[in-house]
Amino acid sequence: MRKYYLDNLRWLVILVLFPYHTLLLYSSIGSYYFHVANSAVANAFLLCFAPWFMQLLFTVAGIATYYSLKRRNSTEYLKERVTKLLLPAAAGVLLVIPVSVYFGFLYSGYTGNFLSLWLSIFSHPLEYLANGIIIGPLWFLLYLFIVSVVVLPFIMKYKKGEWRIPMEKVTVPKLLLMIIPLTIGSFFLNLYPDKSVVQFLLLFMAGYFLLSDDSVQEKLEDKRWPLFISFVVLTSIYVVLASSILSSSGNAASATTSILSLFLMQLYANVILWLGVLGVMGMGKHYLEFKNPTTLYLSAASFPIYIFHIVWINLFAYYLIGWLPGMMALQVILTMALSFVFTIATIEVVRRIKGVRFLFGIKG
Repeated sequence: MRKYYLDNLRWLVILVLFPYHTLLLYSSIGSYYFHVANSAVANAFLLCFAPWFMQLLFTVAGIATYYSLKRRNSTEYLKERVTKLLLPAAAGVLLVIPVSVYFGFLYSGYTGNFLSLWLSIFSHPLEYLANGIIIGPLWFLLYLFIVSVVVLPFIMKYKKGEWRIPMEKVTVPKLLLMIIPLTIGSFFLNLYPDKSVVQFLLLFMAGYFLLSDDSVQEKLEDKRWPLFISFVVLTSIYVVLASSILSSSGNAASATTSILSLFLMQLYANVILWLGVLGVMGMGKHYLEFKNPTTLYLSAASFPIYIFHIVWINLFAYYLIGWLPGMMALQVILTMALSFVFTIATIEVVRRIKGVRFLFGIKG
């Protein structure tokens, strides 16, 4: 039976990217592309979501893999991963991200044309890869592809019954112990700045091996309020502390110098991460288990939305900043609204072009 609440959580998290990537331009945290202001409101919003929302997507992807491999063999699963993740990521890097970069460069004073910039980016790919510009938000698709491929052999052994996790013994307190490996893992294989492959791999595995079980999901639903309230309280404290650091130093990481301080900071962030994943899943199972034409559309379009949204955010932000100087609230609202409308319109146009829609993993 399909778990519609997982689909709904996925597209809801992806829609958060519209305010998230818009406000990133106005924050002290910094954007891939350009920096407009140091807004305390923007900082607070980003800090509310940064520790956990993309991590939830990897956990949900692990659960989705459990259901996917019930009707696919490993070869079919890998083919689906290539067409849904790797190919769209490659197409996005070549055709979408450079447009986003172009508007960022224009804001910073670039006077050349788009073709010159595109040639410059792919003539010196390592330079742009090192600072994250050439990939931008598409790191998510690449990480998810890598994690899916790496974990697959372990999944296939598990499916053959070579070993088994006693799900009846999995309790919420035991699930909370995942905070320790997640914290340790967050220090390793940060291939993309501040994003650990090991941590995301652990989240994916937790989704597949633990949270895909119906009895475990029911336990999360039963404990949804304690988990969610703990998550909200600790996140509120985190936002206050991190905001004060950002306002005083401009960079949260530079304020912590000792190894112990760095570990404790990571531990606290991972407590929020895992409580957020478990609490939001529990709330989602209770309140989001439904479907309608809108939810089904957004669920099917969630990855294409992820791919195309950043172009329209950067485009509208660039022009609205010039057209509405000093009117940050209006700039943000219009950027979010217009970028959402044009993202959906882009998907509908691409959907009707057979050769192109395949590149972005869009079904006709």
